[in-house]
Amino acid sequence: PVPAAASTPPPPAPAAAAVTPTVTSTTPTTASKTSRQKVHKHVTVRRTTIPGSQPGPGSKIGIGISFGVTAKGEVFITGMAPNGPAKASGQIRRGDQLMSVDGQDVQGWDVNDIVKLIVGEPGSSVVIDVFGLSAEEIGQSPRGPPPPAAGGGGLGQARGG
Repeated sequence: PVPAAASTPPPPAPAAAAVTPTVTSTTPTTASKTSRQKVHKHVTVRRTTIPGSQPGPGSKIGIGISFGVTAKGEVFITGMAPNGPAKASGQIRRGDQLMSVDGQDVQGWDVNDIVKLIVGEPGSSVVIDVFGLSAEEIGQSPRGPPPPAAGGGGLGQARGG
């Protein structure tokens, strides 16, 4: 196993964003189709209401991501709310592979079961592990996720999933 290299967390996001990204480990590996490196990112995101949404009283909310599950059971982030907490973290992007939620490995899981792990009370936090490009690699070229084979989860404000 490759030892994890600790990194310094990025500067805090503005108070209005209410996001607390923390990257506690990055494990470089060579991407299979390019010379770019992918890293493991351990990110804490605070669940906040996305501007323009109107969740009802007692509603659970997500972190503003959509995802799909491939035929192999791999989970990939397929979209992000422009003003959502996940995007504001600066650590998560479309095309990243979602590995775990709050320490629970989600590979092979049903979309609805993953949604249940991600959504929660407004103001609470969720820890997700993703495998994707490092912050230095982001923005060098556009890339998209593999097409989902089984459903997708929308996690802006939970509307039954």
